[in-house]
Amino acid sequence: MLDPLLSLLPIYLLLLLGAGAIKTRLIPPEALPHLSRFALVICMPVIVASAVMRAGDLTQFNWLFIAGYAAAALIVLAVGAVIMARGFGIPGALAAMMGMGMSSANTIFLGYPVALVLFPEQVDRLFAWIIVAENLVVIPVAIVASEVLSGEKGRGFAASLRQTLGQMMRSPVLIGLVSGLVIAGLDVPLPDPIDQTRALVTAAAPLLALFFVGGTVANARWRETGAPVLVIALGKLVLHPLVALGVLSMLPGIAPQTAIAGMVFAAMPMFAIFPILSARHGGAELASSALVVTTLLGALSVGALVLVI
Repeated sequence: MLDPLLSLLPIYLLLLLGAGAIKTRLIPPEALPHLSRFALVICMPVIVASAVMRAGDLTQFNWLFIAGYAAAALIVLAVGAVIMARGFGIPGALAAMMGMGMSSANTIFLGYPVALVLFPEQVDRLFAWIIVAENLVVIPVAIVASEVLSGEKGRGFAASLRQTLGQMMRSPVLIGLVSGLVIAGLDVPLPDPIDQTRALVTAAAPLLALFFVGGTVANARWRETGAPVLVIALGKLVLHPLVALGVLSMLPGIAPQTAIAGMVFAAMPMFAIFPILSARHGGAELASSALVVTTLLGALSVGALVLVI
């Protein structure tokens, strides 16, 4: 019965290793931005491109799954934003960002390693589909909504959309996604030196990524412990996976195992740069506290979910 949990143990040990290294100052916290840049700018596009290459070209994507996963996330985003705004009086722009925290998982640095253990045969295509849903739909919608709701001069819908699209064009995730799709579409093998370099980066990336996530959580400021933090954590760890499972299960042609795998990805805590994105609207401390609480509780909730399925 405990075999699934034991298979995930290395992932949590790497998270603890990163947290311990930062807490003991074996690696100074000042080094985290450098680890972040390497993980985000170098490792992230390589991981995404490699998975997309193995998942096939656009004709092999399950667009119904992508639409269903994105719709589920948008439902959670809207519900979360309304609860934050009306239930706790949080300004609309920041409420939208908290909704994004509830509806956008750490798909690359946590979801992929966990799914690689649980669903090795499906992981690449599921990962590619979810990356498309999150990065081309959910996160841009949340960012545009937060900019429009901020009420700043010159931050109307059109201006916010243009700015968000400009940021997307420079996103390492989108660069990796497009690169993987181009290579898969051309169906031409990479030269051996390049492919070996890609394989080395892909092999090293989970170690660095999990170490970085653990260190980021250990270094995050945990100053708010009130109801909003708990609601964000419950929205991310409970509401998001349940809504994802519900929506995907209702769609024709989506196998139960695929819907469950989508739920597992949705059950991951929010991504590590969530506080950075929230800082623009004055939510750095709330987002940082939510990140810590959600990641800590996520170790329990994901473990319980794995035992159940």
